[in-house]
Amino acid sequence: MLVAVAAVNRLCAPTALALKQAGLEYLLFDEAQVQALRNGVREAAKALQDSVRDGRETSDSQASLREACLEAQTSKAAPDPALWPPAWQERLKKSRIAPVIWTYWELGNDLCGTPDPKRRELLWGLLNDLAHPPGTHSFWPLALPDQDGGVEQELQANAPVFWEGVGLLHGRAVVIMGSQALRSLALPDRLLALRPFRQVRHQGRLLIVLPSPDMLIRESRRIHALREFLRQALAPFV
Repeated sequence: MLVAVAAVNRLCAPTALALKQAGLEYLLFDEAQVQALRNGVREAAKALQDSVRDGRETSDSQASLREACLEAQTSKAAPDPALWPPAWQERLKKSRIAPVIWTYWELGNDLCGTPDPKRRELLWGLLNDLAHPPGTHSFWPLALPDQDGGVEQELQANAPVFWEGVGLLHGRAVVIMGSQALRSLALPDRLLALRPFRQVRHQGRLLIVLPSPDMLIRESRRIHALREFLRQALAPFV
């Protein structure tokens, strides 16, 4: 049965009979009750308007905050390689722009010293199998030999310069090979627990974590799985 509630204070008999025959129910209110109902409706309408206005003010505040953050990001000074140590400046000149940047702990020695033939064979073989267009990949070290008087010392990581270099090389994906490399990049703690064959977005870039080159050399059976994983992970950058 359809129920209708009529907030009225007077109802003639014919009208009451007509409503009853139509299957409608009605309630009779006196003048004070009707006024109370009207006041309640007004208060509810006012509360709704206040809520909408507050929502708009909150939205405007959030929009202003986003604009301020964007302005702060865009006004940040661009990296200046002239402020880097000389060895890093020279390395940047020899590096090429690419959307996919590879790095691992020993890369500094492979680029600046005597390359390890097994690592070289592994990486170039992998890139050859992927068959991506020229200019897709580039290698950028996270650590370089510490030079004192021309004598090469142990590798010294420089995370700030590394990330600035990634930006200057237009890297949109960073392939990090090995846990030592991962720990050396000044990443948030939540990312340090990433295991190989994992990927995550960080500061607008895709970070792809892989086993170290030396581990892949020892466990060559994993190369096929690695190749298929990279085909999918790097598809947006090819």
